[in-house]
Amino acid sequence: RQIFEGECGDAVLQGLVVLDVSPAPDASQLLVQVGPLAPAVPLDPAAVAAALAGAAGWLRTEVAAAITRKRTPRLVFRYVPGAPMCTDDDCRSDGESEVQP
Repeated sequence: RQIFEGECGDAVLQGLVVLDVSPAPDASQLLVQVGPLAPAVPLDPAAVAAALAGAAGWLRTEVAAAITRKRTPRLVFRYVPGAPMCTDDDCRSDGESEVQP
C-alpha cells in the first residue's frame, strides 16, 4: 500500500490498495490482488490494468529492494473492484481483471 500512496505519481495507482499477495503457483511468481482505496470512488478496470502494466517494472524493482532473495518474483496483478480490504476468495466480485506484465 505504501508504494501506491507515497512514491507513485500515477493517480490511478494512488487510488488502489494491496489486498493480498500470494504465491501463484509458487514463490517465483506472486499474485498481487489490488482493490480501490475508496470503494465509493469507482475506478475503470481497463485504466487500472493499463496503469499496473505500465508500472510493473518499477513495482518489481521496489519489491526487489525490499526483499532478500536471489531472484525477484514475477508479479501478476488482479484488480478486485468491489472488495476493499478483502483477502479471501469469497470476497471477490465480478469484473476482476488480471494483468500479467
